[in-house]
Amino acid sequence: MNTKPVLEKVTYTLPSYWASYLINGDSSGISDKDKAECDSFIARMELPAPVDCSTESWFSWHNDATDLGGDVMEYTFLIPSK
Repeated sequence: MNTKPVLEKVTYTLPSYWASYLINGDSSGISDKDKAECDSFIARMELPAPVDCSTESWFSWHNDATDLGGDVMEYTFLIPSK
């Protein structure tokens, strides 16, 4: 029997300046510190690359990765269902 893994869609509100790095793999627009912070969040949450992000950003006093306020976007990830 061939069963396909079932994927679950999850979204996280993360800094908008991470978009180019997360979506395109281009870290040229962020500092080494911000890249390390992004990598740490992705590793800690055991996330694959996102499959999408919102087209509009907005200001939030916090996000799912840091306690810092700033422009954020919603990022969508597909993970195996538990």
